[in-house]
Amino acid sequence: MSYFINPVKEDQCLFLTYEGEMPPIEVVAVRYEAAGLLAEKHWNRMVVDITELRPVTAMELFVFAKGLSADLPPSARIALVVRPEQTKEARIVENVARNDGAFMSCFFDADEATTWVKGMKPREQTQTRSVEKRL
Repeated sequence: MSYFINPVKEDQCLFLTYEGEMPPIEVVAVRYEAAGLLAEKHWNRMVVDITELRPVTAMELFVFAKGLSADLPPSARIALVVRPEQTKEARIVENVARNDGAFMSCFFDADEATTWVKGMKPREQTQTRSVEKRL
């Protein structure tokens, strides 16, 4: 398994991307690393992209998201990016995480996930991009 943790200071957001296989012990280690980085920076936003992970079973997705929501503070805003064929499982995971007190939503598109996790409406994101293009 490979993973990438990308802290983006301007967004005060941590982007975590998984690729390949998902051995449970490594997943836990990466979750702790990401949670520690969020705490260190005093941030509460994270986008987790698992679309490039080997096919994930419903149970693996559930355990992954449950652990993710348990490792982060209740104020964390978590966007989980999944593949379209994981729709049913993603909705269940989202509901369970929210019932546990986590602020988590699932998405198929990383840009939409980023917009949501930043708390921006799509129009605000378009305006921000327009300003960035002018600079």
